Amino acid sequence: MKFSKLVLLAGLALATPLAYQGCATAPDQRVQAVQTLGTVGASAKAAMDTATQLLKVNQITVAQWQSIANFYDTKFQPSYNLAVAAVQANLSSIASPDVINLSAQFLALVAQLTGK
Repeated sequence: MKFSKLVLLAGLALATPLAYQGCATAPDQRVQAVQTLGTVGASAKAAMDTATQLLKVNQITVAQWQSIANFYDTKFQPSYNLAVAAVQANLSSIASPDVINLSAQFLALVAQLTGK
């Protein structure tokens, strides 16, 4: 399965609970739900897992995977873990702009290196 399909499936899985809230939910609540620490962390983990699977089926090189893993382990995870600790592991807390930005950078790196 191509990376883009896996990202789409992961995105749908994360967005499905939001679809059931419908238009009755105020816009600021919908935005907050999308940007929770749980959602940001799950998206980054899904991208890391996908990169690992692509490595296993030789669709990316070891060097590409190491670059992805290095960013995840040394940049994203420390910031994410600090944010989770700061809110006493309440993953429904709103993610800070810094954590959201690191997640976006990580997802862009994965997309760039996997060519998907």
